Amino acid sequence: MNRDTQDLRPQATSPTGARDYLYDHVSSQVPGEDLDFGADAPGPGDRLPEFDLPTTTGERLRSSEVIGSKPLLLVFGSVTCPMTASSVPSLQRLHARFGDRIAFVMLYVREAHPGENLPQPRTLEQKLEHARTLMKRDDIPWPIAVDDPEGRLHRAMDSKPNAAFLIDRGGQIVFRALWAGDERALRGALEAVAQGERPPRPESRRRFVPMAKGMGQMREVLHQAGPRAERDIWRAAPPMGVTAWTASLFRPLPPHWRTVAALASFALACGAVGALLARRRSS
Repeated sequence: MNRDTQDLRPQATSPTGARDYLYDHVSSQVPGEDLDFGADAPGPGDRLPEFDLPTTTGERLRSSEVIGSKPLLLVFGSVTCPMTASSVPSLQRLHARFGDRIAFVMLYVREAHPGENLPQPRTLEQKLEHARTLMKRDDIPWPIAVDDPEGRLHRAMDSKPNAAFLIDRGGQIVFRALWAGDERALRGALEAVAQGERPPRPESRRRFVPMAKGMGQMREVLHQAGPRAERDIWRAAPPMGVTAWTASLFRPLPPHWRTVAALASFALACGAVGALLARRRSS
């Protein structure tokens, strides 16, 4: 697509679009939209839109100051997003390895699962407070830039809850991952860019491992958001609700193994029921 660099600050967003973006309840449509990049989503070869945003520490983060000196890894996240919570340990390992050569920045976006305790922010100050809660909870060492309440930058970048974009020194996107918890794919891209090379693959849309990590932490994240967030996931995506609840029973395990254990339990239960029905038919 090769979009020209655009400054999102003076551009208006439609009221309808902003209203749809700032949902208070997760609908069945949202999980499906999160499973892939949209057809018009920025990708390798496109330029990162310009931005000038506040951070959780009271400073401003400007694209003109970030781009140029180092490549940039831009990650989306929110405090009510299980995928964000589960991706932080992977990102911390990558930051420890590449943080001296690549700038890490998180863009705080809309709440993935708003609830009574952490509702969808309607003001910048509310959004900043939520971002500070995330920074403190997950001990995030890199800057967190907070998008405006209408999500202008996030919407321009496809509104995924926990995507990651790797941008070179010239401001061009060279790699994108659907989920920031895709540690293997991100590591390969970061290693290439740190050496001044292009990533071997332009993108990763891997789902199973990153989503397994998120499902393993979903129940505790939604509990922090509030009962409404927990009820919404059961209404919008019952299989996710059941898997998250079952995975929480294996909480001593790492998040992705909780989900694997939950799926294995389902398989064993289905096998046992099938064997019982077969025995009854043959008797």
